[in-house]
Amino acid sequence: MDEPEPMDAGSETPLLRAVVGYRIFATVWLCLLGTLILTERGGDPDQPEVVVVTMAVVAAFTAFAVIISARRATLLASPWFIVLDVSVAIFSMVAADWAGTVVFAGGYPIAAIFGTIYSRGTWPGMAVAGALSVSALLRFPAVTGLTAADISLVIVYPFVAAAAAWAFSVIRASDRARRRAEEALIAERTERARADERTAMAARIHDSVLQTLALIQRQADEPRKVTNVARRQERELRSWLYGNGGSSEPGFREALQEACAEVEDVTGVKADLVVVGNRGWDEAVEAMVLAGREAMVNAAKHADVTEVSVYGEAWADSMAIYVRDRGKGFVPSAIDPRRRGIEESIIGRVEGHGGRATIKSQPGGGTEVRLEWEDSEI
Repeated sequence: MDEPEPMDAGSETPLLRAVVGYRIFATVWLCLLGTLILTERGGDPDQPEVVVVTMAVVAAFTAFAVIISARRATLLASPWFIVLDVSVAIFSMVAADWAGTVVFAGGYPIAAIFGTIYSRGTWPGMAVAGALSVSALLRFPAVTGLTAADISLVIVYPFVAAAAAWAFSVIRASDRARRRAEEALIAERTERARADERTAMAARIHDSVLQTLALIQRQADEPRKVTNVARRQERELRSWLYGNGGSSEPGFREALQEACAEVEDVTGVKADLVVVGNRGWDEAVEAMVLAGREAMVNAAKHADVTEVSVYGEAWADSMAIYVRDRGKGFVPSAIDPRRRGIEESIIGRVEGHGGRATIKSQPGGGTEVRLEWEDSEI
């Protein structure tokens, strides 16, 4: 016997609604046919009260099933509910003989097949279909009296059960495949986010720890300056690791001013800053300011200058930071690819947030780093 998936799973909701919806439709159908019989438009029952009782029993059980499906759907799979469901279906079939009129069960017995296959699986559903076929067959007084319509009524239930079992299995298999694809996509996105986080961590460590260690080595003969640099680096790391990642800055202007102050304290090189405009803090601002800070540190370390010019501007839909020095310059294409300062901490960081970074430099001609960002959603 195939086991259906748990009924309280979110993927089962459409199937459950289909089963409940058909039960309601079949009940309305039965009551409509019974009403036609009672009004002498579809028959002339000897005991009309049996027709009324049948309609009432089916309607009450359907309401009960709907309430159960809404409050505790797992009860639909319990043996007592299946037995009760099949009993009501058989009662709706044989009630026509008791009332002395034509069959008015309509498609209601099929609701028991659908409900059993949905909640218990294929083989219990086929067993219910067999019980309904036997009940339909016993209604006829003699085999010789069977008509083509009677025979079709006997064989229709196993046919419907087989079709329903196939349809339910296809729907469930399709849903399992969809869920597996969604889980794979979520896993891929999670791994990508972790990779991005590792990249950001590596860039931040390069910007802070590695740069500071390099400066400490160069200034080892100045203990006071080394102590100041180490203390400042400790405060920054603690704020980044245990605070909110440095996102407490009020905005672009203040963050860029703070970055220039840090570079001056750490390197001793003056950062001549001009800022136009401002905007609130977000991930794009953080990326731009950190990349600009890295450009200033690189100029202070390698350009052999005492001053670096920094220009920043920020508007609602754009930002720019220009870092210039008149130092010894370099050939950008000749940089060792294993050095991550420019590739990850500047170019990769800005481009990762939709911006662009341009580095212009030549030996003896100084260096200019241009960081530009525009909001693509505006």
